[in-house]
Order: sequence, then C-alpha cells, then structure tokens
Amino acid sequence: MMKNSQNKKVLAIDIGGSKLQVGLVDESGAVLDTALRTLRSSQNYTKELILDNITQAVQDLEQRQGSLRPNAIGVSLPGPCNPDRGLMLRNFTTGIGPWSFAEDLEKIFHVPVYGDNDVNACAVAEKTFGNCKNTSHFMWMTVSTGCGGAFYLNDALYRGANNLAGEIGHIPVEFEHPALCSCGIEGDMEIEGSGFAIGRKYLAETDQPPDVTFGSKEVSEKARAGDKIASLIFYRSGFYIGRLCAMAQNMLNLQKAVIGGGVAVYDFDLLQDGIDDALEQWVFPLSKEGFTVEKTALGYNAALVGAGAIALRH
Repeated sequence: MMKNSQNKKVLAIDIGGSKLQVGLVDESGAVLDTALRTLRSSQNYTKELILDNITQAVQDLEQRQGSLRPNAIGVSLPGPCNPDRGLMLRNFTTGIGPWSFAEDLEKIFHVPVYGDNDVNACAVAEKTFGNCKNTSHFMWMTVSTGCGGAFYLNDALYRGANNLAGEIGHIPVEFEHPALCSCGIEGDMEIEGSGFAIGRKYLAETDQPPDVTFGSKEVSEKARAGDKIASLIFYRSGFYIGRLCAMAQNMLNLQKAVIGGGVAVYDFDLLQDGIDDALEQWVFPLSKEGFTVEKTALGYNAALVGAGAIALRH
C-alpha cells in the first residue's frame, strides 16, 4: 500500500545490461521525463561506471526539469538482490556483485533508496499499473539481453527462502545441443533464447563470425524481410518461452504469464507461434483453460515503472 503518496514523485533508475535509464515517475505510474545512457560494451562494466552514468542522467533531467526533489529513489537491478539490505548479490554476465547499491546512492542523492531485481520490479509494475491489477497468480518473464522471471502468488510477490525465486532464465530448455551459460548451467533460457542468444545463433547458422553488437533487433529485421533462418530462430526462442510457461503453469496453476523485455515488446509476434506450440504440447490439459500468455501492457518502460512502484510503496 502506498503511504502518503499524494503528489508524490520518485526518481526511478533502471540498470540494464546495455543501457541505463533514469526517470521521474509519479503516483499514477506515469513517466514524466527520462534520460537514457548507453553502457557500451567497450567499457568495463563496473559499479563506478554505473554510478557515474546515473549522476550524469540525473543532471540531464535537472537541466530540463529543474531541481527534482524526489521523495525517494527506486532502482531496478540486473541480478538477484536482498532488498532489505539494499544489496545486489551478483550479475553473472558482468561479474558485478555484491554491491551495496542503496548505500552508494544515498550518499550521492541524500534520499531513501529502495531496489529489487529487475524482473521483480517489472512484476510489481504490472500488478500496480498494468494488466495484472486484478490478477492474483501470475508469472512475469523478461526476454531481453538476458532472461529472468518473477512470480505473484496469492496476490503477493514470491521471493523464496533467499530472495532467489524466479530465476527461470537458468532453467534448461535445450537438451539436444545445449550451449554453456556463464552461470555454469548448460542449455538454459538465457544462453538459448535471450536477445543475445538470438543474435549469436543467427551468426552461427549463417557461418558469420561472432559479433557482440549483433542481437535480436538485427535478426528481427531479417525475419521481417523474409529470412527463413531468422524466423526459425525466433520461433525456437518462442518455443523455449512457451516451454518455461508450461512448466510454471503445471506446477503453480497460474492465471497468466506476462512477457516483457525488449525482445518481447518489439517482436512478440515473431515469438507467438513458438509459444503457442509449446503451450499446446506441454501444458497439462486441465490447466490450459483460462491460462494466457501475453505481452506486458507497460512496454519498454516496465522495469523503470517498476523501480518507481517500489519507491512509491515505501
């Protein structure tokens, strides 16, 4: 429940794998203004780099908005967190962690800081402002540079014993020719079906050299131009998504699964057939009725709005 939220505005920070976005969010979930910074692959991805980019993004906002005077700061982070301690445990792709993000940001901005795993933040946003306001049991899944998940069960965010619930990006989905994820698991969703994986697989299947700048956006363009290999790779990624949704539904009897992240927001139509085929094949027959898999209502800003929602709840 939001406390004393009348006319309340918070600073929301979404830290992603390749970009960082800072925005001013009001109590209705409206994003009033944003500043975007690119975290280039040529730079060392460190907490110092992140803090410097946050500071610069806030300065960009203040040039347009004047002094922001936020009531609090909410942060969406790219890795498992301990929200009570203001701690990000680790991001396996970048190697950052443990990081006391709340302490560092409070020293800079002198207001309370609250944060959580980015997918938890997205689930909170969807529950508070999106398609799940009246949904008590749902899964959120991010398909972007990486992959992750979160669960709302019995109308509450489910965290698990050690704040590690929802790590569906590290559930194996490919068993015939699995690649090795940086977490140490073979064939998981992140290494097989993420935006990075879509780009990597297209280059491999078309006999082109690896290129870390080539991702799902480029493959999407080729699929929409009629490239059958590109379309097949998106279908396979959709099938992996559907397989994970089926696993979750068979275990938890959800009402819906909501898919967000850049790959889903921009290319859900390219994933749809694979998702539908996997659901038809893998969901327990009695659990199919009423269960839907849909794209987020919050678009590309779901994590940013989620960061705002987390701050507004305190």
